[in-house]
Amino acid sequence: MIGADAPIHPGEGVKEQRNRITNDEWKSGQIGKMITKKGREGGFSLLELAIAMIIVVVLVAVVILMVTGFFGEARKSGLEADLHVVKNAVDAYILQSSQWPTADGGRPSPGESALIDFDASFPQEGETFSFYPHFISKLPRHHDEGVWRIDSAALVSVDMDPEEY
Repeated sequence: MIGADAPIHPGEGVKEQRNRITNDEWKSGQIGKMITKKGREGGFSLLELAIAMIIVVVLVAVVILMVTGFFGEARKSGLEADLHVVKNAVDAYILQSSQWPTADGGRPSPGESALIDFDASFPQEGETFSFYPHFISKLPRHHDEGVWRIDSAALVSVDMDPEEY
């Protein structure tokens, strides 16, 4: 017992008597009731369970998207967009400079293709115009890996698997 009903032990001061906890008091649950919050049992709250469920749902959604190939389709769409942008930039470069954005500035032979030189440039009216950034404002992915090509008909291609783009 704690408080006024606690038995008196000779040689103990009041402070020691208040701080002393006997096994009987602990077992009877008086101390346990004082320590735990009233009305709260062990376990998780509804908020904690909801957060855990949201995390699980997001992880499952990412796995499903990866399995169904959603990200592969996004890569293909990105490649198509980059092909379109580079093709338009090549056309504009050829029209304005009468050169091709290749290492030597010349048109590839029929049936052949050449690497696109994203650093190609030409002088005009005292100013130098570069393929990048004057004709194409953002470099496409893998521009520095030697995979972007142009053929004699000014068709742009990329020498890599669209799934890896």
